[in-house]
Amino acid sequence: MAEQESAAVRNANKHFRKEEQAKAGAAAWKEYIEKEEATRLKTARLRAQRLARDAAAGSATAPVRKPAVRTSVRTSLAKR
Repeated sequence: MAEQESAAVRNANKHFRKEEQAKAGAAAWKEYIEKEEATRLKTARLRAQRLARDAAAGSATAPVRKPAVRTSVRTSLAKR
């Protein structure tokens, strides 16, 4: 009978640990989402400030980036 009790206790402890891990995981996920949202908001605020500063400084034209040159595999093989 002692073995049955210990098995029942082990089973209860296993379920308790799973519940605790699930709670900790949910809390960690919530914290991750909150930090991600805060970072997104901060980035948007800083971008708006930068654009306003650049517009006030008179540099309304942003530097133009050239598109990256891509060569296809077929083109690079034909050159050989």
